[in-house]
Amino acid sequence: MMSFDREQHFVIAGLGISGISCVRFLQRNGVKRITGWDKNKSEGAQLRNCAPIDLLQDAPPAEYWNSVDVLVVSPGWSLQHPSLLHAKSCGVAVIGDVELFARVNKRPVIGITGSNGKTTVTLLVEAMLNALGKRAVAAGNVGLPILDTLTLDCDVVVAELSSFQLESTDNLSLHSAALLNISDDHLDRHGNMANYLAIKQRIFDGARAVVAQRDLPTVIAGANTPVALEYGLQASTTGVGWDNGWITYQGESFIDSARISLLGAHNILNIQAALALVMSAKLLPNTLGKADIDALASAVYSFKSAPHRCNLVAKIGDVAYIDDSKATNIGATVAALEGLAQTNNGRIILIAGGDAKGADVTQLKPALDKFVDTVLTLGRDGEKIGRLVAGSQHFANLPDAVRCAHSYAKAGDTVLLSPACASLDMFDNYSHRAQVFIDAVSEIAREH
Repeated sequence: MMSFDREQHFVIAGLGISGISCVRFLQRNGVKRITGWDKNKSEGAQLRNCAPIDLLQDAPPAEYWNSVDVLVVSPGWSLQHPSLLHAKSCGVAVIGDVELFARVNKRPVIGITGSNGKTTVTLLVEAMLNALGKRAVAAGNVGLPILDTLTLDCDVVVAELSSFQLESTDNLSLHSAALLNISDDHLDRHGNMANYLAIKQRIFDGARAVVAQRDLPTVIAGANTPVALEYGLQASTTGVGWDNGWITYQGESFIDSARISLLGAHNILNIQAALALVMSAKLLPNTLGKADIDALASAVYSFKSAPHRCNLVAKIGDVAYIDDSKATNIGATVAALEGLAQTNNGRIILIAGGDAKGADVTQLKPALDKFVDTVLTLGRDGEKIGRLVAGSQHFANLPDAVRCAHSYAKAGDTVLLSPACASLDMFDNYSHRAQVFIDAVSEIAREH
C-alpha cells in the first residue's frame, strides 16, 4: 500500500480527464505539493473544482526533477518523452493513474484489455455483476477515471485498460484478467507488434485468474497464472462454448443468441469473454441457482452496444447503414466484416480510411477480398486501403462517400462505416466521425 507524505512533490503530466482525477485524489489524501504540467493552457481551466496548484506549460529545466518525488503520466504522453526519461534517470517514480490506483485500492478488480472489444466486454461484465446484486462500476479507458472509483460505494471495479495505461503500471493484482485479442494498433507509439503484445500482457502480472480464447494461444503466452476458463466459437463441455446457436457454460446451454441484440460473431466472443471473467473472478457462489443463471442471461439479452460499435443507424429501402466508427484499427474492421458476413445475405459496401497509425494495411486484404463488394475510402491512408482491391474510390469527405454508397446499394445490402483507422486526420475523434456519418445517412433518409 502507498502512503502519502504531505511534503511529497507530485507532478501530473497532462491535465485532461485522468490528470484532473489524479489532482483530486492527491488533494483528498493531503498532498500539498502538486504541480500540473500541460502545454495546453485551456486544460488548466478544468482545475476550477480543485484547490489551487502550481502549473507548468513548458518542459521544466533538467535540475527541476531533483525536487520531484513522483511523476504521474497521463495515457496520452509517451514514456519516451525526453523530460520523462530524464526525470526517471533522476530517481523520480514515473507512473500512471492506474498504477496510483493499484497501490491504494482494496476492492476486487476485473481487468480487460485487447485491440478490440474492450469496452463492450467491460460494460457486459459490469451489467452481469449488477444483475447478480454486486455493485460493480466500469472505469479506466471506458470513461470514468479509475481513481474516481475510490470514492464510490461499490463492490467490484471493472477496468478497461489500454496499452497506454498498462505500460505505466507495475502492480496490478486483478481477480480475473483477459487479453481479448491482438492486432496492429498504436505501432506509431510502441514501435512493433512484439512490444505492443508485451505491454498488453502486463495485465496478467499478479492476476489470480486468467481467461483466454481457445484459438488465440499467442495472447496468453507469458502469463504466469494458468488459464482458469477458455471460451470460443466451438462446442465444448468445459469453459464457455458455442453450440447450435447457444452460448454454453460447462457444456450446458446458457444464452440464446437469437435473443441478443449485439451484431456479429465477434460480439458472441465478447459475451463469452465477459461470462468467463465473471465466472472466474470467484466473486459468486460456486454453484449458481436458476435465478442467478436467469439474471445473467437477462443482463445479456437487455444489453445494448456502446455507441459506434456496429450500431444500426437506419434502414433505407431495405439497405442497412451501420456505424462502426470505433473500429480504429485493422483488427476491429476485420472482426466486423467477419461477424456481419455470417448474418448478412446481401453485399457489403465498406467505407474505410483515416490515420492507420503505422499499421500494415495490407492485412485488410483477405477480409476485403472475401467479404466486401465495394470499398470507398477517405483520409490520410485511405488510398493505401483502396489500392488493395480493384474498383475502389477515394473521397475528400465522408458525406460524399455515404452518398456514393447509397447510389450503389440495393435491397438487402449493408453500408458499413468501419474505418480500420484513427479519425484525427479529419475529425475531432471517432464520435465526431460517427456523427458526420449519421447526419449523412439521415439526409438520405429525408429524401426518401
